[in-house]
Amino acid sequence: MAAKLHWKLFSRISLSSMILLSMVAGIFTGLFFGELVGFLDVIGDIWIKLLQMTVLPYVMLSLILGLGRLNYRDALLLAKKGGSMLLLLWLVTLAVVFLFPYVFPDWDASSVFAALDAPKSESVDFIDLYIPSNPFHALANNLVPAVVLFSIALGVALIGVPNKEKALDGMGLLIDTLIRIANFVVKLTPLGVFAIMASAAGTMSFAEFQRLEIYIYSYIAVSLVMSLWILPGLVTMLTPLSYREVVGSTKDALITAFATTSLFVVLPILMEKSKEMVARHTGDQEKADSAVEVIIPASFNFPHAGKLFTLTFVLFAGWHSGYPLDVSDYPRLMAAGVASLFANVNLAIPFILDAMRMPGDLYQLFVATGVINARFATLLATMFTLSLTLLGAFSMSGGIRLRWKAMFRYLFISVLLLLLSIPGLRMVMEHYMENSYMEDQVVAGRDFYDVAVTGQVYREVYREPPAALPVTQQGNRLQDIVDRGVLRACYAKDDIPFSYFNSSGRLVGLDVELFHYLADDLGVRVEFVPSTWVNIIGLLNSGYCDLGTGRTMTPQSAYQGAFTIPIMDRSFALLVEDYRRSEFVSFSKARTEPGLRLALTSNAYVERMVKKLLPNAELVIVDSLEDVIAEQLEAVKRGESAADGEQRIDAMVTTAEKAAAWSLLYPRYSPVVPTPVVHLPAAFPIPHDEEDLADYMKIWLTIRKKDGSIQSLYDYWVLGKKEHINSHRWSVIRDVLHWVD
Repeated sequence: MAAKLHWKLFSRISLSSMILLSMVAGIFTGLFFGELVGFLDVIGDIWIKLLQMTVLPYVMLSLILGLGRLNYRDALLLAKKGGSMLLLLWLVTLAVVFLFPYVFPDWDASSVFAALDAPKSESVDFIDLYIPSNPFHALANNLVPAVVLFSIALGVALIGVPNKEKALDGMGLLIDTLIRIANFVVKLTPLGVFAIMASAAGTMSFAEFQRLEIYIYSYIAVSLVMSLWILPGLVTMLTPLSYREVVGSTKDALITAFATTSLFVVLPILMEKSKEMVARHTGDQEKADSAVEVIIPASFNFPHAGKLFTLTFVLFAGWHSGYPLDVSDYPRLMAAGVASLFANVNLAIPFILDAMRMPGDLYQLFVATGVINARFATLLATMFTLSLTLLGAFSMSGGIRLRWKAMFRYLFISVLLLLLSIPGLRMVMEHYMENSYMEDQVVAGRDFYDVAVTGQVYREVYREPPAALPVTQQGNRLQDIVDRGVLRACYAKDDIPFSYFNSSGRLVGLDVELFHYLADDLGVRVEFVPSTWVNIIGLLNSGYCDLGTGRTMTPQSAYQGAFTIPIMDRSFALLVEDYRRSEFVSFSKARTEPGLRLALTSNAYVERMVKKLLPNAELVIVDSLEDVIAEQLEAVKRGESAADGEQRIDAMVTTAEKAAAWSLLYPRYSPVVPTPVVHLPAAFPIPHDEEDLADYMKIWLTIRKKDGSIQSLYDYWVLGKKEHINSHRWSVIRDVLHWVD
């Protein structure tokens, strides 16, 4: 009896309530178990694919059926009315987007990102995206715009076909069948949502969230105002629909879209609910069905509000990097943004950042914010699609009415909510949030990747040169290292990211950590002693040190000293101002630039190589590239352009790995690796005539390359991709209850 009562109470809970309960339960499960529930994302992926299974066929059939039912006059009317409503919604959305900078506190902000991991701007093949040369290929590869265009062509052609009723009835039957399948999968939504939220809450990095919380909080607040009032309120102001009808009847679709981050999977629900609302107030079910079945699929060809809201990231990126956009830049941002957002946002954002002369490396922050913001963007996109559909359908039936009382109420509530969410949120953040952004926090604050190894190897770091260690005889250095129990390594103190002192005064870097691995495998302790590139050969031969941190090999250095086999290839790169990256993407393009002036430190081989690659360039030999950067930044502060004047420097010659580290410290700059890529091998210098040591290092480095150790250190120190190898995401079960290690 009790079981029946519980089941009866359970069955009375609405689907939307079940989804919300599943979201909350998933979040708490993720926080409790942490990474242990990361595997649940597989269940979430399966559920999303089941939802997607029926969507594209449904869109195709609905669009053909919707147009096929119309006459040519109604089809033209729908295009005009739907287009005007789309422009109205775009204008409203962009107006809110350009209010975003007023949320950001008046702080000195700077950017933190993984420089070499920024994607290259990819060109979008709009012809393949929109023109279906093979409709079956478009269906198989989920090319929605191409499928939509093919469906529109077929639907328009079907308008004039006689005796089409049987074909239309057949398509209607197929649509009903697809809806039955979709409705069954929708019943599994609580399970899928639980799995997705548990996995996300269990694996998301708290550090990433804290670093981007200004933008995340702003995005959530303003997008909710758009999704829950400005867009649905506009519909209620212009149509006979009430707010409860617009939001209440579609809440299942809105919650599902939010939980799944997929607008696509809720299209069938939106279509059916829209048809019901339009038919209820117009009394013409067939015309309502036709309008809805055309507008929703066709809307996929145009940027929705969720895409347009990605422009807020560009506004945030300017503030975050210390170079906020001026109001005069907004028309250019709007033009570049709307045009590029016809494609995928992950292709559009690098292009827009480049067009606005902003750090392209900031794309990594966009990816990080997507973990949270994507859900609110999908909610906004769903409400935008619903609003466009309802406005277009009522406009076609003559149901649009401007009521002054409703308009003043709408404007008053909209202004009030925007005041609370924009200036209000800014005041809260200025008073209660710490301005914790530091220009060098990624590089200067970096510690070792594999603390299990570096923590157990005894080490000593000398700031001043100690006495040389005794060596028995030439050719016996490897045995000397093992016998005395000490591996001594020469380091360059400012060779970021390979060897440098971090903000805690600790010697760190890729090469430094790799020497810990070497000492651990030899069973000895490690000592680090200071040196310079000028005297490294003599120091190695005298016994002062046994190896040196890595350096780029040239024919001259190979002749003068001995090296291990290459550890890695470093790429020839140019450090340039972000907005000029496109000028140096290839050597052929750079050769077309007149009067180039390139700065580089003295190196005869590199100088000859640059003159061969870029014969039109003037080479400026400098003592330090960082001095050049400092001079350019001072010029910018004075309101001058670093690219103007007789003493200008257009680019600095270095390696990609060092350029990446400098771009972290100076976010105005970005590393560019021109194509075709030129590689320079880097190796550890060793003493002359030490064949045993050279043979051992050859085998040891080969093993460490094959087991992924060197690649992992490269990802951590150069790309900044990973946290410490031994770190875990915080969870209740591990860090509070201590039930697992």
